[in-house]
Amino acid sequence: MSDSWAELYDYEKWSIHALIGIAAILFSALALNALEFDNPLTRMVIEFYIDPVLDDAGSDAGYNEVNTITYAVVLALFVAALSAWLRILEIDSSEATILALLPYVLWASLGEVVEDAEMFDSTLTAFFVSPGIHFQTAIWVVIAGAVGYSISHREMYSELKDNSVEVTSSILILVQFVLYGSSISNSEVVAGGIDLAPFAVIGVSAAFLPWFFRESTRYFTHVQRVVYFVGLGGSMIFFGALSSYAASVPEDQLVLWPLLVVIGVPVMICMAMHSRGIDAASTLSSHGLVAGILPPGMTEDEYLELPEFFPEKELLEKHRNSAAMAYPVVFLAVSGQVLDGLATWIGIDYFGYQEKHLLSAKIIEIFGSPFGFTLLKAGLGAVVWYFFAVANFENRQQHLRLLVGLMILVVGMAPGLRDVGRLVIGV
Repeated sequence: MSDSWAELYDYEKWSIHALIGIAAILFSALALNALEFDNPLTRMVIEFYIDPVLDDAGSDAGYNEVNTITYAVVLALFVAALSAWLRILEIDSSEATILALLPYVLWASLGEVVEDAEMFDSTLTAFFVSPGIHFQTAIWVVIAGAVGYSISHREMYSELKDNSVEVTSSILILVQFVLYGSSISNSEVVAGGIDLAPFAVIGVSAAFLPWFFRESTRYFTHVQRVVYFVGLGGSMIFFGALSSYAASVPEDQLVLWPLLVVIGVPVMICMAMHSRGIDAASTLSSHGLVAGILPPGMTEDEYLELPEFFPEKELLEKHRNSAAMAYPVVFLAVSGQVLDGLATWIGIDYFGYQEKHLLSAKIIEIFGSPFGFTLLKAGLGAVVWYFFAVANFENRQQHLRLLVGLMILVVGMAPGLRDVGRLVIGV
């Protein structure tokens, strides 16, 4: 570990202190509530944060102005603090990390759809609505990452490390299957006549994913492989649950065409952006450069002071706009915004759904049409690309760059996937 507290950026230190303070306030309020001590702090926490989460289970009532702003602030603070932690641990900061984390976007989305279908019993329902679902997702990422980190630092042959990755990943997938399967099997909806055979077959099969994808993930680090496998396996478990649900409902309740639009269009955007930018990205890569990341030891002020004809600066400035399109952190973040916009438009205009997020609902109200929201999200996607094309991250800020992209990806793609999942199975 090359970094210490003294070497952290000021914004990282402030973020860590702020998160500790927020956590202290929250636990103090809960502790006072447990002691049955009536006070304004506890009442505020229960009114604006606890009750909305409980009310959101099985409904769409979980957001208000106070908790929406709080969640946004906490997310930004968490991104800044986590970037410091990952840098200290010397976790790989390449684009592969984004790809390893991508299954958790699907994991969270499918888990919420399972909850929307009321397939969890009362013990887990509240953990699959916001913000509980996000904390739960983070916990699995941390567990998988910690296991992978431990394996990567063991003194053993490479083959034994690889075997350890597959074995431990399979165990963690099976833990998810048992944990969530027990809740699903005890739910009232399942007791009403849903056949869990598809869930059992798909869920057990998920444990073999690490072995099936063993060769195709060789370019991942051991940490990335465990994270990827556990997220993908968990997603498969929830897909199995939804498969059982879909098999139990009338065929006319299942609608597949939204998938073609909501998933198909973003996929084409990803392919088009990658194709457009890969040559420029390859040119920069051949010189050891990445668009938006400054050479080691150089600050942004130092970079801006360089003459335009300085070789590295000239090369970066020439190719950065196109090269940015080829990076997963960029094209996935852009496509995530478009996906959310399409899902919202189709859900409201064609299926009679309502927007529960306060800001999104206000935007739709201003435009007078859900399609206006879709166009705005497409425009936001263009802004995301422009940001990564022109932003300059110091070499030590590569983790921050990845996490900013991941944050933008999650807030767009996750609710969009949840929405389209609900549309398909009619919940």
